[in-house]
Order: sequence, then C-alpha cells, then structure tokens
Amino acid sequence: TLPVVHETGGLKDTVKGLWDDSHLEVATGWLFSPFEEGALKHTLYKALDTFHHRRDAFRKLQSNAMTASFYWPTAMDEYER
Repeated sequence: TLPVVHETGGLKDTVKGLWDDSHLEVATGWLFSPFEEGALKHTLYKALDTFHHRRDAFRKLQSNAMTASFYWPTAMDEYER
C-alpha cells in the first residue's frame, strides 16, 4: 500500500511525493498540504487516478517504496544535517 500523508515532520522526510512525472524515479507516495479536507481529497483523487489510469507509474512507486532504505543510522545522519 502506498502512503497518502500530510506533508509534515517525519512524514515529509520519509515519503517522497509524486508531484509530477519528473519525480517518478524517486516518488514513494503522495503528500498533501495544508491539513484540510480539500487538500486531502485532491491528493486522494490523484492517487486513485494513478492507480486506475497510470498502472505503470503506480507500479514504479511501489517498486521505489519497496527498495527505499530506512536504515536508522542513515536517517539520523540526514536529520542532523
């Protein structure tokens, strides 16, 4: 399952958003902001559109997410920068 998350804190640092096709090689999900109903709905519609009409892109996001490294020492180094 690919995440749809509010663009804040650790979520923003962990989930790489699919803003447009130029981010397809690194995207792992969708982020929304501000924290309100309209922004969430819009992002859910984008995610569903990708799932239903752009299956190759959706599979690429799945692959990106499955191969992403969440090794804790690396995350700590990035946080400290």
